[in-house]
Amino acid sequence: MSEIEPTPELPDNTPTREVQFPTRIKNALFAAGLKTVGEVREMSDEALLRLPDFGKTSVAHLRETLGLPSTDGVRPSGKKPT
Repeated sequence: MSEIEPTPELPDNTPTREVQFPTRIKNALFAAGLKTVGEVREMSDEALLRLPDFGKTSVAHLRETLGLPSTDGVRPSGKKPT
């Protein structure tokens, strides 16, 4: 199975295991139980930085490739998508 290039256009229900992230990022997301791109988009930078082996470079990579300019995630906790 070929992996999908990470882009801002990926639907929220895209499985993270199918996205072409660097191995360190993919392993950290898997270990944290983050199964979809939407779950990653909802996490704040602070929450992502608490993941093991996940630093500022990894967060910046996710923000850039998934089109997430906000440090609070696209949909901060408690807010519904509009």
